[in-house]
Amino acid sequence: MLRQVPFFKLLIPFVLGTLLSLRFSEYLSGINLITAMAICFALAMLSTIFAAKWHLRWVFGLIATLFLTLAGFTITKSYLGSTTLTSSEEHTALVKLLEPPENRTSSYRVVAKVVAVKTNEVWESKSEKVMLYFSSSDSLLGEQKYGSVLAINATFNPPPDPLNPYQFDHRKYLKLKQIHQTAYIAPENWIFLQNQSSLAKEMAFDLRDKLLALYQKAGITGNNLAVLSALTMGYKNLLDQETRRVFTASGVMHILAVSGLHVGIFFTTLSAFLFFLSRIKRGKLIKSAILIAFLWCFAFFTGLSPSVVRASLMFSLVVIGTSFSRTTNIYNTLSSSAFVILAFNPLLIADIGFQLSYCAVLSIVFFYPYIYNLLFIKNPLLNRVWMLIAVSIAAQIATFPLSLYYFNQFPNYFLLSNLYAIPLAFLILYAAIGLIILSPIPIVFKGIAWLLDSLLTALNYLTRFTESLPYSTSNALAISPAQLIVLCISIALMALFIYSKKRQLLFVSLFGLVVFFVLNLNMYFETHNKSEFLIFANRSASLMGYNHMGQLLLLSNDTTVASLPDKYSFALQGYINKNRIKPSRIHIENIENDSGNNLLHKNFTLKHNDLGCWIEVNQKSMLIPMDKAFPYAEKREKLKLDFILLNANSPKIDNILAILAPHTIVIDQTVPNWQVERISKTALQKGIKLHVVSQQGAFSLK
Repeated sequence: MLRQVPFFKLLIPFVLGTLLSLRFSEYLSGINLITAMAICFALAMLSTIFAAKWHLRWVFGLIATLFLTLAGFTITKSYLGSTTLTSSEEHTALVKLLEPPENRTSSYRVVAKVVAVKTNEVWESKSEKVMLYFSSSDSLLGEQKYGSVLAINATFNPPPDPLNPYQFDHRKYLKLKQIHQTAYIAPENWIFLQNQSSLAKEMAFDLRDKLLALYQKAGITGNNLAVLSALTMGYKNLLDQETRRVFTASGVMHILAVSGLHVGIFFTTLSAFLFFLSRIKRGKLIKSAILIAFLWCFAFFTGLSPSVVRASLMFSLVVIGTSFSRTTNIYNTLSSSAFVILAFNPLLIADIGFQLSYCAVLSIVFFYPYIYNLLFIKNPLLNRVWMLIAVSIAAQIATFPLSLYYFNQFPNYFLLSNLYAIPLAFLILYAAIGLIILSPIPIVFKGIAWLLDSLLTALNYLTRFTESLPYSTSNALAISPAQLIVLCISIALMALFIYSKKRQLLFVSLFGLVVFFVLNLNMYFETHNKSEFLIFANRSASLMGYNHMGQLLLLSNDTTVASLPDKYSFALQGYINKNRIKPSRIHIENIENDSGNNLLHKNFTLKHNDLGCWIEVNQKSMLIPMDKAFPYAEKREKLKLDFILLNANSPKIDNILAILAPHTIVIDQTVPNWQVERISKTALQKGIKLHVVSQQGAFSLK
């Protein structure tokens, strides 16, 4: 079987080298790696002499494997790189925007490339990607486009490390995008110089803007416009968090990520339009050239996302093979496309979309025939329904371990949602194509626009309805890296058993599942036997949590919402997921609500008095001072306690320390930096320990 998939044998050592480089790249220098690769290459050439002898053929294979592993390691290390910009110093620089600015809630955000930096009155050439932020009120910035060259005054800093437990690591995410520095640019600190855009990219962005304008002209707005732009162009900037959550919880988020499904629809549609070329001399080659050109134009238009590149490369290889009347092995085609993509950008191996995309396709290709053949249905309509169910089940088999690991949830009604989402996605794509082609004819344009808007409304309604059903999503399903590896190996062994019918593989696969559940049980006891009090990093309000035996009490001075986990999901969701805390076991308390004592467990008490809010946990006492006047200032004997939590509403530190003698002062992230400096100096003078959440991360008391 391996002889039929030579690219798979090349892919495995290359991926191994890539993964090793992501973990250990700092331990080996580039010169050493290049030297090792050169030695391996020379040995590979020499080993061809032994390859002629059958019993020594393994020598060439071993050296070639080592060479590919080193190649993956070296290429990945070169992509990881490091910054060439000095942090925490103001720079005068020239930057080129690599995309149109994205208008977010509180700022404009854009990826740019620093092309030059002024040092000692001399311009030094650079070539480094950075993430720039601009004021949301900076209207001139909103007019800039891809390719705009700006002169800026900026202080670059590396992205901050996550401050809360299990929080999304934005620094690591940007590093995998080859971005090592960020900067905020005030409106008065930049000017536009010129535009230097490549024609192809500029055309792609212009086409996207024209299509958005066409959709708006058709009367498609709001969520319908957001879903349509994501479904047809892969443009997700219009999607709000609620829409993303609903589609994810319903198990149909994949239709909003332009992928093989969309490429396949466009490919088969164009292929059908070009049917006449098959009847003329050399028409088959002309048709193949047009199809391949279209595939890559579409891939470029959608931003060269991994799923589209993979699908375009696969279809291109199939087209090339059929044009020369050769059959292709789908597994070899998958392996070759992955090898080519990773050779150009090995960092994509860590991209969630890349992993899910390949796992889904591989799972469908292998498992779908076995699942579909379990039932024989004569009725054509019911047979189509069964085909959709079989495809959905096949795709979930290999992707659900990744979904559990990355998203800690599982959509229970994914079969139901895919029964309507996939057919509606087909109809929406065809209607969008019709809208674009027939837009010059007003009457037809209005009719198709109404149909398209109705289809989008139906998709949004059905998705929300599915998400609102009882038990639509299983939450708090976090698994460890070890569980992920064991589960993936078990699925792979099960697939090999189905293919080869060797019982040993089945037994090993089942043993792997037993190991998975043992690890799961161990993780359950670890999380449910935990007792921990935390002060989270959060800028807009004080945010605390007491986690005890799978229950989480959230404490805050925010009175605007009843559901803190939704409003502060960025700070809380990682901790909630990894500790497997279900929504029904989360309780909320306002620390400024003086309604009496709140006793959650025998070792946790919350109460109020004239000084503020008192929390006693695990025989430790903490006060959150609340009264600006702070009574009892005339008291001479100081009250000793373990912790004081200071926030933006706290009294002056001198007034507090006049009557209190804390062991440790904790300053949460709501306190401005200038106040943090003042409090820090006072604490240092009085020999009081200090924990600054904005600098040291969340405070934990276990």
